[in-house]
Amino acid sequence: MSNEAQKQFLANVQKEIKQKVKTENKTLDKINNETDELKVAIKGYTNYFNELEHFIIESMQDFTLAEEDVPTYFKSNINEVYRNYVKVKKDAIKEIETLNQYINHCKREIKNNQRSLKFYKSHYKDSDFFTECKPLVNIFQEKISVYEENIKLTEETIEILRKIVKKLEKWE
Repeated sequence: MSNEAQKQFLANVQKEIKQKVKTENKTLDKINNETDELKVAIKGYTNYFNELEHFIIESMQDFTLAEEDVPTYFKSNINEVYRNYVKVKKDAIKEIETLNQYINHCKREIKNNQRSLKFYKSHYKDSDFFTECKPLVNIFQEKISVYEENIKLTEETIEILRKIVKKLEKWE
C-alpha cells in the first residue's frame, strides 16, 4: 500500500471510529435515561403500594371488615373503586410482562456489546488505531454496566409490582 493510500485508509478508519463513538454515545445516553426512568418507577410503585396498603387498612377500620372482605364490600357498594383496583391489578400484570421483555432486551444488548468490546479490544489493541478505539472500548464497558444495572432495577420494579398484584389478588 502506498504512503498516500495508507494515509487515506487511516483517515477513513478514524472517521468511521469517530462516527461509531458518536452513535454509541447516543445509545449510552438513551440507556442512562432508561436507568433514570426505572428509578422513578421504583419510587412511584413503592409509594403506590404504601398508599394501597393504607387504603385497605383504613377501609378495614372504617367498614369493620377483614382484609379479604374489602374487595367484596367495594364490589357491592362502591363499584367504581372496585373496578379501578381491578384495572390497576391488570395493568400491573401487563407491566410485569413488559418489564420481563425489557430484561430479555438488556441481556441481548449485553451480549452484543460484549462482542463489540471484544472486537475493539483484540482487533485494535496492538495496532495504530488503539488510541482512536479506546473511547469505544470505554463506551462498550459502560454500556454493559448500565444494562446490568437496568436489569437489577427492572427486577426490583417487578418485585414491587408483584406485591401490588398480590395485595389485589382478590380483586378479580
